[in-house]
Parts: sequence; C-alpha cells; structure tokens
Amino acid sequence: MSAPRTMAARRARIEALIEDGAITSQQHLRSVLDAEGMAVTQATLSRDLEALGAVKTHDAATGSRYVISRSPVVTHLAVPTTISRVVTEVLVGAEPAQNIAVLHTPPGAAHYLAGYLDRAHFDQIVGTVAGDDTIMVVLRTAEAAQEFCATLLSIADRRGDSIAIDPRQRRTS
Repeated sequence: MSAPRTMAARRARIEALIEDGAITSQQHLRSVLDAEGMAVTQATLSRDLEALGAVKTHDAATGSRYVISRSPVVTHLAVPTTISRVVTEVLVGAEPAQNIAVLHTPPGAAHYLAGYLDRAHFDQIVGTVAGDDTIMVVLRTAEAAQEFCATLLSIADRRGDSIAIDPRQRRTS
C-alpha cells in the first residue's frame, strides 16, 4: 500500500524520516523522497522543513542532521521565520484565563496562527480551538497559560513593527 501524494502525506513522511535521525541535508532528504516516489522541488522541500519546525543541528557523535524542534524556545528562536514571524504579523492580544490562553487576531487570522501553534509542538499545549479572530489555547496549568501569553507578547513586542495590545483595550465593534 502506498501513501497518497498530498502535502500532508509528504510532510508526515519527512517528519518520520527526520525523527529516525538519518537526514543530513536537504539534498539527502530529496533523494530519499525521490527513491520513494515522491519527487519534490528544493523550494517545496524548504517550505516543508520550515512548516515542520525542522532545524539543523550538529554534534560530535552524529555530525550534522535535521531534527524536529519540540521545544517552544527552540521553535521561536531557531526558526524565526515561522512561529515568531506569524505571531508578529497577527497577534493583537493575549490573555490567560485559568489554564486557557485567549489569543486575539485580526478577522480571519485565527486559524492561521492556531495552525502554527499546533505544529510548533509546545509541551504545555493540550489543544487549540480557533474561530474567526479568537483562539482558545488549552494549556496544562494556569501558570503555563500565563507564561505562554507573556512569551507570545514578548515575541510580538521585540520582533519589530507589530505591537501587542492589551486585550482589555480591544475594540468591541
């Protein structure tokens, strides 16, 4: 039985190959996928690796290889063009409510940000629910929700032109 030729199937296969620890370069990954019947361009492969949160690491024992970042610190610092870029672009406000972080975005952007949060694999996130302009992020503890909101607001504040707005000042139109 073969896998479907969809983006989701390809990304799932890429993630599995990286987690096996054998992928040393984009060219190596591309040749493995090609041998499995998944021809992919270098540009598409780069987008897939970015979307998965893959980062290249190096250690003396294994040399250079790709890993999937499961750490929120590594995810937003080592891959600045993914989650931190999206947070900067669309986060309007963040407020903890018990063990839930309530995030506000412009209309239509909630699913976009929630998708990146889901793929970032934050250890403390249990799940996300996105509406049009609001995301409920369920975290394991109230403390985790407070820390998560503070981290996202900090990322938005230090990444440039976007300014995080206090949700209590959010417009009600």
